[in-house]
Amino acid sequence: MADTATNAVTVVQRDLYTVVGTVPVGNTPSGIKVDPSGLRLYVANQGSDTLSVINTLNDSVIATIPVGDQPTGVAVAPTGLDVYVANKGDNTVSVINTGTASVVATITGLSAPLGVAPSPNNTRLYVANSAANTVSIINTDSRAVIATVPVGSTPWGLAATPDGQQVYVANNGSDNVSVIDTSTNAVTDTIAVGRQPTGVAITPNGLSVYVANRGSNTVSVIQTLNAMSPTLGPQAGGTLVTLTGTSLSGATAVRFGTTPAVIVANTANQIVVVTPPGVGVAQVTVTTPGGTSNPKPFVYYPRGDANSIAPTAGPTAGRNVITIRGDQLATASRVLFGSVPALPIVVSDSQLDVPVPPAMTAGSVPLTVTTAGGITTGTLSYRYIEPPIPGALKPSTGSIFGGNVITISGQNLATTAMVTIRGTVAQFSIGSNVLLSVVVPAVSATGPADVTITTAAGAITLPGAYIYT
Repeated sequence: MADTATNAVTVVQRDLYTVVGTVPVGNTPSGIKVDPSGLRLYVANQGSDTLSVINTLNDSVIATIPVGDQPTGVAVAPTGLDVYVANKGDNTVSVINTGTASVVATITGLSAPLGVAPSPNNTRLYVANSAANTVSIINTDSRAVIATVPVGSTPWGLAATPDGQQVYVANNGSDNVSVIDTSTNAVTDTIAVGRQPTGVAITPNGLSVYVANRGSNTVSVIQTLNAMSPTLGPQAGGTLVTLTGTSLSGATAVRFGTTPAVIVANTANQIVVVTPPGVGVAQVTVTTPGGTSNPKPFVYYPRGDANSIAPTAGPTAGRNVITIRGDQLATASRVLFGSVPALPIVVSDSQLDVPVPPAMTAGSVPLTVTTAGGITTGTLSYRYIEPPIPGALKPSTGSIFGGNVITISGQNLATTAMVTIRGTVAQFSIGSNVLLSVVVPAVSATGPADVTITTAAGAITLPGAYIYT
């Protein structure tokens, strides 16, 4: 929680609702957002024109990044690789690469932007222009404004639904919420809420929208009626499915095709059930004393298979991308590195690209993929390794004609993939995690030469470490 009075972030213990610490950040912290892995927290400091990056494992600021004037809103891309900061004072959005912790682009043409939100597939970025009463839609590849949608007065917070079909916009000046249809980029509904709404949050199943009303100190709850979520599940059953609608009180049966489901909760507008086993597409109906509802299709999805990853190892700092191959992966929603989640990018039904989250220590962790069919088959693991630490070269001199063998001692050398001397690739063999044997390549001139060692955890260069004579 951002505390503007103390210029800090308050840390609250989940479930116990107890304050366990504070993290000092910049002046007047405003927007705050956690990345998909839960390991990084980003805080927009409106009074100091910076973005603070907090390591949630030890509650420490690990980077402070200069951004635009009066940063207010912040959003993290679903991949966790980019962060977007809305700068009210200079009418821009800063795009930050989380790997380098630096601004890599500045999007202009906005009007006192307060809120920013990416689409679930990260192809679009939605920005609330408080001074123009519009929402700008930005292509995240070209970083250009491709559409502008008129909304209510002084739009502030906004959020996209998990399916990407709607964007909800809190209009601070008109006490309502605009609903944008993303297929047409037009407002399809305007919903009255409390006074001076500022923030919007949508539940992961997309069935409820929460709106924070600053002027009335309330939260409005909007239900997206006549819907079902999720619409996919494993053939073994056991999925919690929420149906919303009207006049659902006293439901006597919810059927998936002809098979009844277990009802675990029932209100006038919402029913929660556990899916029975099934295959193919089942038409879901609700029966109440008033009759039987119209059907909603539910797809039973087969269990996927994840059978390979590449590369199989990488740095403990993470932020690299691995590829997972297998079958029935198109509905993948989460990849766990041990217990740490990552959001996969679906390339095809047989391929996922996954940004790797950081790890506290080196070592192997099990890798599991969750799809609509459940947890995939196959046993995969990923190995976190520390960057290479080279030590001495012996001998450190030799003829320009090369061909002699030298040894390089150090640490974390077992995954060495390439050694170059003065830019020329050298033949090598791995003796152990602490020793390499390298055949020196020939060069055309005497003098010092840089030696570069590249491993799965990155590369390191020893300037002038070898002398050609």
